Amino acid sequence: MSDTTPEPTQQSSQKASPGHSAFAEDGSLDLLTPVGEERLMSWLKEFYGKEITVTGRELLRHRDLSYVERIELEDALPQSLIYKLVLPPWDVEQDLHERILIPSISNSPQLFMAAHQGQVTAMFMEDLGRDALDKSGGSPEIARRIGEELAKMHRSYSYRTDELMQLGILRCLSPIDYESFVSTFTEKLANWQLVDDAEKALLLKLANVLAKPLAGETISLVHGDLYAENIILRGQRLFLIDWSWFTALGVPLMDIATLTMTHHKNGGFERFRNELIESYCFESGRQEKDVVATLPYAEALSRVLFLDWLVERKSRGIEGTTVGPVDDLIKAVVNELISRLHQLSA
Repeated sequence: MSDTTPEPTQQSSQKASPGHSAFAEDGSLDLLTPVGEERLMSWLKEFYGKEITVTGRELLRHRDLSYVERIELEDALPQSLIYKLVLPPWDVEQDLHERILIPSISNSPQLFMAAHQGQVTAMFMEDLGRDALDKSGGSPEIARRIGEELAKMHRSYSYRTDELMQLGILRCLSPIDYESFVSTFTEKLANWQLVDDAEKALLLKLANVLAKPLAGETISLVHGDLYAENIILRGQRLFLIDWSWFTALGVPLMDIATLTMTHHKNGGFERFRNELIESYCFESGRQEKDVVATLPYAEALSRVLFLDWLVERKSRGIEGTTVGPVDDLIKAVVNELISRLHQLSA
């Protein structure tokens, strides 16, 4: 299914000299202001325990709530770091890495150090390299490995859901919650006059349509934004990056759905959809036909979460996205979800 509405991740391959980073971004966005160079250097000194010389900086992303660089250093181990600055609610990433993610199970990068300046959270993370799956294209064998690893991760965290819920860090979004979840953000959309009564009713109907086939699914840790661009290949190992606001306790099939749908963030990886699903089902002991039949509902759920994120942005006064005004994107996603409802109900 073609998808033209999501907010893309823009990456820059431009190199910047130490102390300066160049970027290209939608000028209508109110971008996060990076902290001063003096503060950055003091954080690096704190981490390494000595004065550090920066030899190169590469801007990877600069948005309203986040700023991400690769920093290369002289005479230091590690020789490079991923340096992330985030504002709420993206700062949940620190808690995820410190209190929930187990790298050997979740295949997540290491968080080396976190620091704060005002509302800004700074994170210095393991640099896993540039070989993101959306760029390399993947292969049938890689797809099988990912399916196996995801099944193991989902199974491992499914045993810890009660413990993780008590931490109060993650949203728990089980099928029984879908109607109240959708009702909350559709009220805001109605108040902003971005949906009419008929559209609001259809979105609530969609919540119920999704809940029925997903009601029997196990609840576990869900990445929530698992596209091929968020999977890094380093040697023989696979890593999942950008655990963030979308991460939740929910239906694991949503991770499979996002990774196998036709989407620009997947870079064509969905052509190995069959291999990934087959491997996931074999490792998790599930019937492939049942998973394939349920995936369209999990895919629609992922788009519901994207709409909720757009509502969150607008609630915070952020009126733009990297692809245009947030109101226009909200209307497009609402129309898409209503179209999905009709398809699922046919």
